[in-house]
Amino acid sequence: MENYLVQKKRQEMQIKSYLGITLLVVISMGFYTFSNWKEFSAVKKLLVANANYISALKNEVVDEKANYDGEKFNFDALNKEIETKLESIFPLGNQYTELTKQVDVFEEDLSTKNSVFEVSNIDYQEVEKGEFYSILPMRMTIRSSSANFTKFLHWVENSGALSDRVRLMDITSIRLNFQEEENRDEIISFTVQMNAYFQ
Repeated sequence: MENYLVQKKRQEMQIKSYLGITLLVVISMGFYTFSNWKEFSAVKKLLVANANYISALKNEVVDEKANYDGEKFNFDALNKEIETKLESIFPLGNQYTELTKQVDVFEEDLSTKNSVFEVSNIDYQEVEKGEFYSILPMRMTIRSSSANFTKFLHWVENSGALSDRVRLMDITSIRLNFQEEENRDEIISFTVQMNAYFQ
């Protein structure tokens, strides 16, 4: 009987020990699971945030590419327009034929019955070659009203502007002759020495 009681006590102790160990294991596993679940939850939130950020970046890339393509098209068109204008104001080669046409058009625009502008002579001289540009010297003999003489000076002064597409030129010397004509303003006969520039 005594042996039975000792064995029963021992069994109770073993059961209590087993229960204690089991309880300890369950608590440890619960704590471990809870802490890992919190970490997993935080990582999952970060992954969702990263996925949203990547999606936003992809949308931004698409928008930026669309903007770039639109701007590139506009820039290419502007670049082509500027190149075309540059070819007329600073051409490849002396292109004196085109320059003569520009002078003729300018003469036609200015000359009227009451305000004369006549180019009687254009003399192109020998080309002077430079390192970055060349010069086509020219001498013109012109008969003009004083108002048209001023317009001519402005025309040369503004030559080379992209807006007007007039060949880049400058005046190196000018010789004036004034005369009065009946029923007309003062007439200026002048000879002008000019340089037209080209690539």
